[in-house]
Amino acid sequence: MHEKPLMHTVMHGALDFAELERLGLHPDAVLDCSVNSNPYGPSPRVREALRSLIPERYPDRDCLALKRALLATDLADIPLAPEMLVCGNGASELIWALARTFLYPGAKVALFPPTFGEYKAASEAVGATILTFPACEEAAFQLDVEAACTWLERQCPALVWLCNPNNPTGALLTGEQLFRLTQSCTACNALLVIDESYYRFVVPEATSAALPLLAGPLAEHVVVLRSMTKDYALAALRLGYAVLPPERARQLQSYLPSWNVNGAAQLAGVAALADRDHLGMTMSALAIEREHFFRALARWPMIPSHTHYCLLDVGSAVEVRQCLLRKAILVRDCTSFGLPRYIRVATRRQDEWPRLVAALQEII
Repeated sequence: MHEKPLMHTVMHGALDFAELERLGLHPDAVLDCSVNSNPYGPSPRVREALRSLIPERYPDRDCLALKRALLATDLADIPLAPEMLVCGNGASELIWALARTFLYPGAKVALFPPTFGEYKAASEAVGATILTFPACEEAAFQLDVEAACTWLERQCPALVWLCNPNNPTGALLTGEQLFRLTQSCTACNALLVIDESYYRFVVPEATSAALPLLAGPLAEHVVVLRSMTKDYALAALRLGYAVLPPERARQLQSYLPSWNVNGAAQLAGVAALADRDHLGMTMSALAIEREHFFRALARWPMIPSHTHYCLLDVGSAVEVRQCLLRKAILVRDCTSFGLPRYIRVATRRQDEWPRLVAALQEII
């Protein structure tokens, strides 16, 4: 029997329950600064909505109520049709489905590292060839867009993955820069997937630079990916969506299983989208805490970030992570991003982040 080789496991932030068990730590006792989610939690309406869940009923396989809610709220500024939305069990499911849909063995895929690891893993799983154009540490990992465009037009990939704002660096491209990249992708007939999972956390103003591309002349070459686990704090439920031209959306949906978004996630998503006050209040509070937190972190070498998370140069990320975890504080070791000196830390609430700063002072 022919056995396929095992895929490389992508490293992530968040609690590793097996690791905590080995260390004798209860999850509730750990301050998790490794995830980039809204630290104020979901809207109270989410828990209320979950009480109405009917466990024995299959969920809506088309996510109609969720799509209507998205079009009326987060996507209201751009004229989009419901047929342009595909919902998923988190953005990660959609990343893997996009790779299955639009890639094939030997297809060229472009990445701009350091960036989210699922892009590479999903592409390699279908046999694609990975091409990289790294952002330079000396430029605070800000992508040289003109040089990247020249490189893309020379390499002619089938698909380009772009995280904006980027994870883990917090680097941000403007609408003009995204348009320039889209022009290059159009010139070589590539599909540009723009992952906006963290766009809501951009400071000083959270606006989508990618969505307008879907209303323009180059829309056929654009996919915008969003996660609702970050800004709406729905990580346990797993919820995300893609916005793309209708025919491409139909293709993508065909590579997803039926009922891929469970009923609890759909109810929670609709409820979270309806509570604009909670979203606005928590994002405003987080922006204020970000300023205080980043000011406290300034004593260590820090990469400038446009978001509520940032990279700190601590010498050895592995050692610092382990020291902090023994103090029941979790940070993201960025060795898997190719950055062994850096940890990624995210802003927490006013009563939480000083604990991390105090621990770092003891360790470094």
